[in-house]
Amino acid sequence: MKKFLIFAILLALYGCTSDDPSEIVKPEPVEIHWSLSGTFGNATVDSAKADTELPRMVKRTGTSTMHLDGFDTAYFDKKISLRHLQVSAGDEVDIDDNGNFTFDNQTVFGLCENTNSIKIIPKAKENVTLRPSAIILYSYIDGYYQYQ
Repeated sequence: MKKFLIFAILLALYGCTSDDPSEIVKPEPVEIHWSLSGTFGNATVDSAKADTELPRMVKRTGTSTMHLDGFDTAYFDKKISLRHLQVSAGDEVDIDDNGNFTFDNQTVFGLCENTNSIKIIPKAKENVTLRPSAIILYSYIDGYYQYQ
């Protein structure tokens, strides 16, 4: 009798589950605040949370290594876009498990003579809102600077 009762309870519980995909609960939206640190050209960037000026700090050869502070694979994809605002050039690079990424300086900002503004845009998961959505690093050479 006990076995029958346990079987009946399990059968009733199984019957209560639904295979209807419309009843699947989606994850709640999350807002993530992030910043950057690392080296950018000749500059050391420490906790850049918004637009940052780096006058005369562009190094056009070699590589730069940055860290996405607050990186977590639950919220971020392992890709980041880098866009030069003056000439629309750029690159998309991978982020490692610790939130670090490296890019070729010539590919990202070696194309413009005087002004080099780089927009850094992480890729977030579907339910995540990033604050800020991007960080722009402004750099100029030989005293010439112009916001665009």
